[in-house]
Amino acid sequence: MADPGAVPRILLLLDNLGRPRKPSGATAPYAEPILPNAATASAQLAEVVDGPVREADLPELRRLQQTAVAAAGAILAGAALDCDELNALAAGCQARVELSVTEDGPRRELVWSDPSPAAALARRLVEELSALEPDRLRRCGRPECDLSFYDTTRSRTRRWHAEDPCGWRERQRVHRLG
Repeated sequence: MADPGAVPRILLLLDNLGRPRKPSGATAPYAEPILPNAATASAQLAEVVDGPVREADLPELRRLQQTAVAAAGAILAGAALDCDELNALAAGCQARVELSVTEDGPRRELVWSDPSPAAALARRLVEELSALEPDRLRRCGRPECDLSFYDTTRSRTRRWHAEDPCGWRERQRVHRLG
């Protein structure tokens, strides 16, 4: 069984890229462009990519982002995943086994060699998708928000992508209506 605490970071990051959001204090929602240039892409993917993104990486990264959006959409709709594009993007990844010594003794490790940042992310996305529990992937319950999140609560009752701003805004709205 998958670990419910293991959040599919890459899937969520790529699926939420470009979706409108309205952080606390913002007067209007905004949507950032999706991987428009190397500098912005480096910032958008900083938490999941080692090193800067190059202009030559952008076409494959954009394909991967669209593939992640389609995968999240299929999971949320309860439909079958189309794995072909994701597998094609990850196809050049190779691993080798290395032995290392730790306090617990000798351990084998897989050391990956990825031909591009998109291939590395595609490989990691394959790992995430194979480990996630599909019913924990959700869209924010606030009607004005379209961000996806992964519910790691034991009760599986989380409704918003974040408490701030969506949780408290939705409670304010319900209070005003009541």
